Amino acid sequence: MKINQKVPAVVWLIVIAILSGFPGSKVPEIPIWQFDKLVHSLMYAVLSGSLIMAYYQQYRRPEKRSLLYVSLFLFGVFYGGIMEILQYYIFINRSGSWYDFFANAFGALLGIILFPIVTKLLPINRWFKID
Repeated sequence: MKINQKVPAVVWLIVIAILSGFPGSKVPEIPIWQFDKLVHSLMYAVLSGSLIMAYYQQYRRPEKRSLLYVSLFLFGVFYGGIMEILQYYIFINRSGSWYDFFANAFGALLGIILFPIVTKLLPINRWFKID
């Protein structure tokens, strides 16, 4: 049974939206300095990786692959910015932050950089039929 390659990306976009809108008073405090920035970075790294898997087959040629990476980085920055704006203006007990925005952007870049390494270590390419 082949898993549709876009399903993980769509699910992860929804997960990020739900977690971003979760009331801040319900988020547990972790006594580690800047732990939330690490979480932001990891969430957007996973987003980048799942989006690469979703569109990898369409951008097989190396010259198109760089277009994919740039596009997905810009999408991650845009989506992270939208989530921070929603946290600032719409979501209850949440506050948008430039530091969170930069952590989101860093995570989007990190996911793109780490994707080739992760696919060599894990059989993700076999699971999702990507080369």
